[in-house]
Amino acid sequence: MHLINAPDVVPELSCYTTNLVAYLEPDDPGVKTRLAHAVRLAVRLDGDLVFSQHARVDDIAAHDPLGYRGAPNWARAAGELDAELARSGRVLAVADTFRLPWSPAYETAHSPHWLLLLGRRDDRWLVADHFCALTPLGAQEPFLGWLDDTALELALAPHTPWPAEIANRDRYALGAAVEPVPANLFRWLARTTSDAPADPGDWTCVLPEVIERVSGVLTEDETAAARYGDDLWAASRHYTYRLEVLAANGEIGAEEAAAATVSWSELPKVVRFAAASAARGKPRSGLLQRTFEDLLRTNDKTTTGPEWEA
Repeated sequence: MHLINAPDVVPELSCYTTNLVAYLEPDDPGVKTRLAHAVRLAVRLDGDLVFSQHARVDDIAAHDPLGYRGAPNWARAAGELDAELARSGRVLAVADTFRLPWSPAYETAHSPHWLLLLGRRDDRWLVADHFCALTPLGAQEPFLGWLDDTALELALAPHTPWPAEIANRDRYALGAAVEPVPANLFRWLARTTSDAPADPGDWTCVLPEVIERVSGVLTEDETAAARYGDDLWAASRHYTYRLEVLAANGEIGAEEAAAATVSWSELPKVVRFAAASAARGKPRSGLLQRTFEDLLRTNDKTTTGPEWEA
């Protein structure tokens, strides 16, 4: 692995949306603002709690929407990734945090993680990861560097099937349902002309109703805080960014945006604490309920935004 200068700064979002924005921006310079307006949390109960973090921003008129691709072995995957680089100049690839030396989860915790391939030279690949965050495992800084074939194969190595909450994050990472290829394949995304799959289910998409529904699940199920903590952490990042952009544009008041930002920033901390307490046999349903009530109150004047689009 050879490290060079860090990539350009992009919004501090989830690992999916941070690198999605970096992928889209060369063809869509306004995508950062479009994403801020596209942020809207939607949820449904389908046995598990399913989250959609924003409306799609990858399907602008001049380009086909993104879809998942996969290959059963590295030789085929490398050839197809190289071909996609030649077509598009960049590729969104699905890695595993456990295999990324620059991730605080390296050799500690498995999780899907999007990164960008920007070039190939002989047996080396130029890799960018714009994701920047302070995680429970430590700080992740943006990365830009060259990985050889062996290192990239390891970073993108297939995984056993993910739990339902993680599989749903993959499925809705682009905003609406995009069926992932199986986790036991090498995976990446590319432009596609295939039809989007049907997206049945009783979606809740008005923010106060979403917060109430999520609150109900987390306060009634002691395991829910641990399973859905990453989804709520992502929602916190997305809404914090949305509030910042809308306040800067004068679309919402700065004071209301600041109060809502504090509540969104507090939410993942409380959910993480509740998950740890529940694991010790001390559920914190009252604390969770008060936190969600505060989120409802402070977001009362900041909830204008896009409607749900299946």
